[in-house]
Amino acid sequence: MGKKTARANNNFLLGSLVLIVLVMVTVVIFLFWAFRLDLKKDNGFSGRYEIVLDRTTSGAPLSVYVNDSLLFSGTPGAQLTLNVNRFAEESSLLVVDGTTDLVTVHELPAESSRVTVSRNKEGFAFETEAQ
Repeated sequence: MGKKTARANNNFLLGSLVLIVLVMVTVVIFLFWAFRLDLKKDNGFSGRYEIVLDRTTSGAPLSVYVNDSLLFSGTPGAQLTLNVNRFAEESSLLVVDGTTDLVTVHELPAESSRVTVSRNKEGFAFETEAQ
């Protein structure tokens, strides 16, 4: 009886080992496949925004955001140009007046563009040029 149970135990251990090896190989193949696809994947957001704060914005504090990312906070001394890569499907440019906390929002186009920001009586005005 002892040899029969020893043989059964050996067969069980061998079967478990084969199953473990198969599971590990499957996991490694899946991880390799998943990470390889991730490296080839492009986010599809090609383009660049050039945001120009013209001379009318100088002298007063302001903050410039694209979506929720702060690009500039302070008082521009002269014309200031900010370059940003497009990183989302839909983007908005937010300019916050530092003295009145007035927020002016401008929807950015899907393609590369140059946006000129100027100050007026109501807040900020935007002029968009495709590049």
